[in-house]
Order: sequence, then structure tokens, then C-alpha cells
Amino acid sequence: MTSIILLAIFLGTAATIILIIYLIDRIAQLENLTLSVQSAATQKQVEAAPQHTFLGHEGKALWDVMSGNSPENFNDNDLIALKPRYELLLKKHIEKLFADGVKDGKQSGTAKKPKVPIDITTLRGTFSSWIPQPTAATIYNAGFVSVTATEEERIALRANLDNSAGMLYSRTDLELQEPFSEVLMPTPPGAEAPLLADPANTDQTLEDDLLG
Repeated sequence: MTSIILLAIFLGTAATIILIIYLIDRIAQLENLTLSVQSAATQKQVEAAPQHTFLGHEGKALWDVMSGNSPENFNDNDLIALKPRYELLLKKHIEKLFADGVKDGKQSGTAKKPKVPIDITTLRGTFSSWIPQPTAATIYNAGFVSVTATEEERIALRANLDNSAGMLYSRTDLELQEPFSEVLMPTPPGAEAPLLADPANTDQTLEDDLLG
């Protein structure tokens, strides 16, 4: 009788252990499945975000749309909706070019040819941003030269930076609220800031660059 009871206890214990192992394995499988679904959903959101934000346009194609060279059957109402988002992208592009110039001026002392297009990261995702190469070079060089420039030289650099940025904003029909030099190359206290040239009356060469 005792043997039967012990055998029953043994079998019951073994069954319980097997059940526990099975449940643990099932829970692990469910956790892995949940993580996979969440990861796939997140990936789809990341991939879809750039497509939705600028209607599938990036790089030079996006520049062309914003500068009035949109493809056939493009809805002008969509262009109006894109402007606030594009302004943020363009602003970050200009700031990055200038910052890259400052970084190279401090670290290597050797100027580089800025890449066009470049990837710009925003809260909506990472996007390829394109502006005319000569204008990108002017903005980059303003940052590069500013590292060692005298205050008198910085006046000309501020003008170059603001004129280039102003042309980009003008060409994409955006309103520039504040000269970029006010933030990136602030004028020392007591010094008179130079007037920002009217983008509509700047040098024809800049105009040709932007149209390219």
C-alpha cells in the first residue's frame, strides 16, 4: 500500500513538473511572438513615415517639388501642407552644413567638399535633403572660415551665410523669420550687424546655382 501511495506521489510530482516546464515554454513563445509583432509594426511605421511626410519625395525630387518644379498631376494643396515640414528640414540642413564646416575648421583645418544630398534626422524620421552644391559649399565655408576669422572677416561671412540661406528660402517660397547668422554667428555686443541683402536682388550667379 505504501508503495502505491509513493508511486502516486511520484507520478503526480513528475506530472506537475512537466506541466510547469510546458507552461514556461509556452509563455516564452508568446513573449517572443509579441516582441516580433511589435518589432514588425515599429519597422513598418519607420518605413512609412518618410513616405507619408513628404508624399514619397526626397533629395532633389523634393527640392524640385518645393521650388516649383513639381511633377504633372501634383496637387498644389499638398505643396501648401508640406511647407512647414520642409522648412524644418531645410533649416536643419543649413545648420548641419555650417556645423560641419566649424567642426572641420577646428579638428583638421582642411576644408572638404560638402556632400549633396545629405541625411537629415527629424522627429518624423530621417530624410535625404538636397540643395544646390555651390550654395551648400558657401554655407559650409562660412562655418569653416569662421573658426579663425577676424571680426571684420566675420561680417562678410555673415553676409554670405544669410544671402545663401535667404536664396534657398526665397526659391522654395518660404519666409525667413530670422537671419541664420543671428544664431550661428551672433554679432558681439556693441557691434552693428550688417543688413541682410534682399534675396530677390542677389547676384545672378547665386540665382543660376539655385535653378540648377
